[in-house]
Amino acid sequence: RQLTVLFCDLVGSTELSTRMDPEDLSRLLRVYHDTAGAVIRALDGHVAQYLGDGLLVYFGYPTAHEDSAARAVRAARGILDALAAVNPRVRASFGVEIHARIGIHTGVVMVGEVGTEERQERLAVGETPNLAARVQGQSPPDAVLVTEATWRLVGAAFEGRELGSVALKGITLPVALYEVTGERGARTHPRPAGA
Repeated sequence: RQLTVLFCDLVGSTELSTRMDPEDLSRLLRVYHDTAGAVIRALDGHVAQYLGDGLLVYFGYPTAHEDSAARAVRAARGILDALAAVNPRVRASFGVEIHARIGIHTGVVMVGEVGTEERQERLAVGETPNLAARVQGQSPPDAVLVTEATWRLVGAAFEGRELGSVALKGITLPVALYEVTGERGARTHPRPAGA
C-alpha cells in the first residue's frame, strides 16, 4: 500500500543529554512527544515508534485518506508551530528550547510484524521509511523537507522551494528534495446553498 512516512527528530538531543539531569531530560522528551503527538493525532496520523528523541509516523495507515501526503505535511508544519508555542514554557522550566527537523517521503510499503517472538511491532517495510529517515537527516532545524514523490502530491496546496537532487546514504539514485515553506491560502469551507 502507499504510505506517507514522516520522521521527526529533536535537534541537539545528544548535547541536551550531556547538559541535563536524566529526570529533566525525560520530562523534556515527554513535552516534545506530547506536543508532536497531539498534532499528529488531530490529522489522523499514526505514531509507529517513539525512537527516544525521534518519531516515526505513518499517514495512510491504519486509515487510508486521499490526502494522506497533505496531512503529513500539514502535521509537520503543525509540529514546528506547536513546539515554538511551548518553547516559552520549556525555557522557563528547563532553560533550553526544543526544535525539530522533519523529513517526509511517500511510497509503497508492506506493513507487517517485525521483531522476535518476545517483542513484535507492526511496521512498514521497504525503502519508503528508510528514505524518509535519510531526508530528515538532511533537514535543517525547524524545517520540513519532502521528496519529489511527496511534493508531486502536495505542491498545489503548499509553498516551497526546490533544493535540487541529493545523494543519500544507502539510496541508489540521487533524490530531489523540496523545503515546504507554507500552505497556499487558508483552507476554505463550502458555502451553504443560497448563501
